[in-house]
Amino acid sequence: MKNNIASLIFAALSVSAAAQAQGPLDIFRSDATKQKLEQNAPSLRNHLKARKTALEAWNALSPRDLKQVTLTANVTAKNRSGARELRVRDFHYLGDCGYSHGGQDSGVDTPTTAQAVFASDLADSYLNQAALLGIDIDSLTIEIHGRPDKEPTGRVWYPRNFLYTIYIESPASDAELEKLAVLAEQNSAVATLVKLAVTPQLIIDRTETPREKVLGGGVLPGLREYIKGKRQAILASRAKQEALKNDTAAQRRNRERSTTKREPRGPWVKVFPNGVRQLTVNDKYLILHDNPEYLGGTDIGMTSSEGVLGILGTCITHISLGQAAELDLDVDSIRLTVQAEWDPRAGRKGYEKTPINLQNVRYTMHVQTPESEEKVKEWLRRVEGICPMYNLFKDTQTFEHKIVRGSFNPFPDGRK
Repeated sequence: MKNNIASLIFAALSVSAAAQAQGPLDIFRSDATKQKLEQNAPSLRNHLKARKTALEAWNALSPRDLKQVTLTANVTAKNRSGARELRVRDFHYLGDCGYSHGGQDSGVDTPTTAQAVFASDLADSYLNQAALLGIDIDSLTIEIHGRPDKEPTGRVWYPRNFLYTIYIESPASDAELEKLAVLAEQNSAVATLVKLAVTPQLIIDRTETPREKVLGGGVLPGLREYIKGKRQAILASRAKQEALKNDTAAQRRNRERSTTKREPRGPWVKVFPNGVRQLTVNDKYLILHDNPEYLGGTDIGMTSSEGVLGILGTCITHISLGQAAELDLDVDSIRLTVQAEWDPRAGRKGYEKTPINLQNVRYTMHVQTPESEEKVKEWLRRVEGICPMYNLFKDTQTFEHKIVRGSFNPFPDGRK
């Protein structure tokens, strides 16, 4: 059953936001007929009542009934395409880059996905607090943006200075909704983690392969050939950027006029009536997050904490491919295992000081290459020096929020 669910999630990844925006098929001749049939449909209010029961049972558990566990995410660079496949338990999705960097735009980019993961955990935490306090919510969507630094920091580029907007329909007062937002951020394990300065620890697992590689017969090109092609794409893109620097002011103005611009939307997370969170990334890719049954979920998607390990792994894998291309290295296989510990006893009697966030974040780089151990170490040193997610983890982050009453419109410019 889980494998079937994972296949559905993977298929959902390729659904465009344009299709999502169409909504349910309009099969009814009158709204009255539609509303009559929908009056007993599941609602988010019903889910919050069920979640409250689950959370109260969870909170009543003795720490003797629980133990620390290790969460694991695995990322593999798919040989011929270079796309990064993330697997967490039975769930998976693809990450990819655009054509100008040797990719095929066949999956999500990691920095945008990272913001969506943060918003997902904040939404889940918001629901938890609403359930525990008995506050009704009819709809919830969170959109998130990273913002520029107010002053130069010298940090590696990655999204930061996060502002998330909570779009909500609820009979609760403004004061109650604001209280929920504060409690939600305080109790978000993911937000707590990324606010800290956490340096992921690296373990290198190198397997030596032959320098000479002969392609022939039924052997298809693999990761080594992909990296060579990626190097060509990077050099071509760099040359194009250099050429643009020499454009005249008139040429730049004409190029700007010919470019259609619209207000960018941050990634957003929509909460379904059963509590499942749908992450929309790059305006077109969909990922599902959910909780295990014992936390009031249905376990049809990875958790937000597992998603955080995934974004670290996919980003390091992507940058590893880019730096291998920059350095003109021969690499035949890249696979990452990212792990961290989660202690469900946090906050219970005797464990009041145990952190709610993941601990001991680490990753193992499994690499097959003819390059020397010294070259591999230098390669990965350069990767960590520029990798957006690695640096996001090791720097402190900030979050701010605002609350908007009403439903979220992903296409305010009228686009379908």
